[in-house]
Amino acid sequence: MTGRAWPFLVARGRRRGYSALVVPGFLREHGFLEATATPLDDVPSRAAPTPYGVLVWAEHPVTEAEAHGEPRDEYGRPLVLLYGFLCPDGEPGTVAAALARARTTALAVYDRFLADEEGFRAERSESFAIEVRDGAHVLRPRVSPPEAPVRPVRPVRPVRGLAWAGAGVLVVAGAVAAVVGFASGGNAPPPPLPVCGPGVVPLTVAPPVSAATCVREGTTVTYSPRP
Repeated sequence: MTGRAWPFLVARGRRRGYSALVVPGFLREHGFLEATATPLDDVPSRAAPTPYGVLVWAEHPVTEAEAHGEPRDEYGRPLVLLYGFLCPDGEPGTVAAALARARTTALAVYDRFLADEEGFRAERSESFAIEVRDGAHVLRPRVSPPEAPVRPVRPVRPVRGLAWAGAGVLVVAGAVAAVVGFASGGNAPPPPLPVCGPGVVPLTVAPPVSAATCVREGTTVTYSPRP
């Protein structure tokens, strides 16, 4: 099965940091190129599924001839190209020839980039034919399922019958407490009067405000304390 491969290039210059310098012509958004095409760890190439197809890339250290001088940036770091192609039609069958073709495109664009880093704008690539595997072997990006919405917890409503029953119990309990309190207050005997002391003088006139009452020899008398 024949598909299409679109060259791309991510690289930095002597002063400008890593950015996409060659972008597949059919893309409108290419931020994923810088995020996906990262430096390799002792492997010749790598492939990764993206929302736009399978991205295949490799590394190329820039030579002194390709850099037209010292192949390092202003901080002394070597200049390295992350180049490759994007295949929107499936998983490529072979990648060696396609990577070699993409590298030729990348080097030509990188030469123009080094000549004017500040004014350079990313160029759009044209596609070329490539063999891709059957659709059953296509690498597809993983899509995480959306999280289930969190439903608010509703307060538990009491059963109407139980609520009325509880209210009835409270009413009955209150009534019983009131009756008991009333009965206790109405039938309780008053406290006994104190016994008159030897200095008590019974009053024969209207008692003053300071008069008091006591019991002497079984008789209740009103008295005024002796001054």
